[in-house]
Amino acid sequence: MFALLEEFKLAAKISITSSQPSSADALVLGWFQEESEGKSKESTPVYLGKKSKDIDAIASRLKQSKHFSAKKNETDLLRYFPVQDFPNTLLVGLGSLKKVNSEVLRQAGAAVSLAQKKAKLGKISVVGESLLAKVAPADQPYYLQAFCEGYLMAGHEYKDLKKADKTSFEMQGMEIAGVKPGAEVNTQASILASAVNFARALGDRPGNFLTPAEFAKILEKMAKDQGLKCKVLGRSELQKEKMGLFIGVAQGSVEEPKLIILEHRGGKKTDKPIALVGKGVTFDTGGISLKPSAAMEDMKYDMMGAAVVAGIMHAIGALNLPLNVVGLIGATENMPGGRAQKPGDVARSMSGKSVEIINTDAEGRLVLADVIEYTQKYFQPQAMLDFATLTGAVVHALGSVTSGIMGTSPDLIGRMKDSAVHTGERVWELPLYEEYEEDLRSAVADIKNSGSREAGSSKGGIFIKFFVDSKIPWVHCDIAGSAYHRKDVNYHPAKYGAGVLIRLMAHLLQNWKPLPQAHS
Repeated sequence: MFALLEEFKLAAKISITSSQPSSADALVLGWFQEESEGKSKESTPVYLGKKSKDIDAIASRLKQSKHFSAKKNETDLLRYFPVQDFPNTLLVGLGSLKKVNSEVLRQAGAAVSLAQKKAKLGKISVVGESLLAKVAPADQPYYLQAFCEGYLMAGHEYKDLKKADKTSFEMQGMEIAGVKPGAEVNTQASILASAVNFARALGDRPGNFLTPAEFAKILEKMAKDQGLKCKVLGRSELQKEKMGLFIGVAQGSVEEPKLIILEHRGGKKTDKPIALVGKGVTFDTGGISLKPSAAMEDMKYDMMGAAVVAGIMHAIGALNLPLNVVGLIGATENMPGGRAQKPGDVARSMSGKSVEIINTDAEGRLVLADVIEYTQKYFQPQAMLDFATLTGAVVHALGSVTSGIMGTSPDLIGRMKDSAVHTGERVWELPLYEEYEEDLRSAVADIKNSGSREAGSSKGGIFIKFFVDSKIPWVHCDIAGSAYHRKDVNYHPAKYGAGVLIRLMAHLLQNWKPLPQAHS
């Protein structure tokens, strides 16, 4: 069962040193594109590190052959082309001199990792100055961390259920040489990458191997390892709390629902916590409103919001942040069993609000509503964020390259946007206009769980807002498009979970300051 907790751990190691490159299977050199003036706009690879006869020879060869242009993420392995006594030389493109930023370095780190694995190079040594030549000294740790993050996040595969391949190649790691000691940078990058890979591996696990009960057991083990407190509530406790919306989603499944509560107490006892709430539908058939069969196997990823919360809490524990943070996960299956709730049924939330069930496939918002009310009752958070693969509409609106966010606190949304820029994790704000509320009015209940297809993501957010205390700053994150099967960024795997917003949230929490009261 707990093989998962070993599978996600980072095999490749990074060392950062101010000394010259040491022995390795290949020397890695970063190259930029220098555009010529005039109409031709041709670009020439340029090396900005310390020059040598070997480097000059490579530059001359590249100018003549034009087989390597140094465009972003381009790599070229010069086998048995020794530089500084290294047997092989790996070139990595950093793109235009005018466009270098931390995200360029993050993707370059991923490109190096993927090239290293493909070429079966055990250990590589990177000339640090070739990457950071255009970066101000004060920003170099930030850019170096981004490079390390990309390297460690790239190439993720879920192999927990495959037969062990004793012949498979395992990379030893990477040395970054010639830069100031970066132990803190290395540690931070490793913690974040581990947390991301943990979330990915949770999502990749098939529904029969990640039932709500298994999810709870894995997070209990993780909490113990990371110094967190963990509490798990089952069906009887949920019934005592009158969490009818959550129970209603779960009642078609033979698997017992679980409310998983993770606590990090790094602040003062009197400090209210920041609350993170995750949708943990471990498999979503749609219930009675059954989904089409095509690609239904991907519905094991309908718990990626919960995986993100688990990943954030994993990182918080490792970083030992001086904050109180609580993560709550509503874990259940959504199945079309004989006891499953039906369209037209009415269920009540923990606080007694009634909901008409129009579509049983709009189940995630029902789970979140009850978990949010539980969070408000027992933790009185100073701020609250929820994470969910909530709507197909957000995929149509934003694709996979960004996550949709919406909420009641412009200040918290602004901080998320700032952290998005810092970490390269894109977010896009969607509106919560009052006009959308009309479509969720019910003739028989306080609200209905689904309306028309128009502005579906915002209406999902409007529904959740109905259960949020107006005094609590709140943001809803719809990651249905960005959470898995990413093909747009090389450090996210195209066939597996992505683990989005973990790095963003770690940055936001590391720079946390109290928020003003939310707008009602």
